[in-house]
Amino acid sequence: MISVHTCPLAAPGGKQTGGMNVYVRELMRQLGRRGVLVDAYTRSESAAIPHVPDTDLGPNVRVIHVVAGEESPVSKESIWREREAFVQGVLEHMAREDLTYDVYHAHYWMSGWVAEQLAAIHPAPIVQMFHTLGALKDLAVGGGGPSDLPERQPVEAEIMRRADALVAATTIDREHMVAYYGADPERIHVIPPGVDLEVFHPLPREVAFAALGEDPCQRMILFVGRMDPVKGLDTLLRALATILDRDPAVLEDACLVIAGGDKVEDQPRMDAEMARIDALRRDLGLGELVRFVGSLPQDTLPYWYNAAEFVVVPSRYESFGLVALEAMACGAPVIASDVGGLSTLVRDGRTGFLVPDNDPQALADKLAPLLALPEIRDTLGEHGVATAEAYGWPVIAERVEQLYERLLRNWFAPCALP
Repeated sequence: MISVHTCPLAAPGGKQTGGMNVYVRELMRQLGRRGVLVDAYTRSESAAIPHVPDTDLGPNVRVIHVVAGEESPVSKESIWREREAFVQGVLEHMAREDLTYDVYHAHYWMSGWVAEQLAAIHPAPIVQMFHTLGALKDLAVGGGGPSDLPERQPVEAEIMRRADALVAATTIDREHMVAYYGADPERIHVIPPGVDLEVFHPLPREVAFAALGEDPCQRMILFVGRMDPVKGLDTLLRALATILDRDPAVLEDACLVIAGGDKVEDQPRMDAEMARIDALRRDLGLGELVRFVGSLPQDTLPYWYNAAEFVVVPSRYESFGLVALEAMACGAPVIASDVGGLSTLVRDGRTGFLVPDNDPQALADKLAPLLALPEIRDTLGEHGVATAEAYGWPVIAERVEQLYERLLRNWFAPCALP
């Protein structure tokens, strides 16, 4: 596994963390349980952390921190500048332990570039999962230049031409790869992310609130995500302001809890987004209706989901939408933008509701009835739990392993004796 810019051991919600590091961690854990030996290479962000730390991920799994530039949280620009040093660090570790690998599974575009360099020296098939696509992020934020490094989209396109297999989270994700990058649909395999059903499952709400050790409000609307304009948090605030103007009584005893964006680790861009959202909160007169709780440890998230009346995912782009899946597994209805993977994951009117992105009025039209009629929550939640069962990690890991095996059969087929 190659996950250059985000460590599988990192807590979601801070700098360079989110659904991707959860995905890598849980996939490697499940593969290890299935007897697959997995090494995950990631950039070292602290000299105080052992480069091969002991983990609780289970058998057959290691996380290897590679020194590539300053051992501290840095920008993506800095990570990209040190990409060759990262490749060299991986090669040196492989040489020290006399390692070769059957498959390189790269996550995000930077990791795909690294995988290509490694495969040029120690050949093995490359599996690539982008998690998000630069072209779609640019469309989501509405112009004004690229939302990420200028190298991103050209490198993504090159990886799509060269990788032996591409993993798409949804059929829509696959369509985007073909339409925006000209990817070969025959090499794209649709395998969604999974959810740990042993962790994310329904709990009595009183148990959830007791575990939190705090009571933000009697009726909690929950947002979980990093501070990034593409997450559409401004749309959610404007929707709440609309409800407040229409009928303030609907929001009585309610609050919006925003989880994510650890200020200790945030880079300037994330700080700027936090400041923008906080200023918007004040300008809209939302006051204490909005509560910021910072990034949350993964093991506390199920309690927040279970305590919430519902979870809102107002993103302008999501290749999948792991927060929505985790919430559904806990029995929390989801109101989400009708974009990307959310369009197929959230079943409109059954597990929650889909609304047009960047449309505060439409979002308010769905939020208000759920707040006014809490009995709807239980029905939607039950359907969400049933839907999430199909995404259990053991099922997803088996599909990924089958992809590896298929690639290896094809890889060695030309060498087979008649």
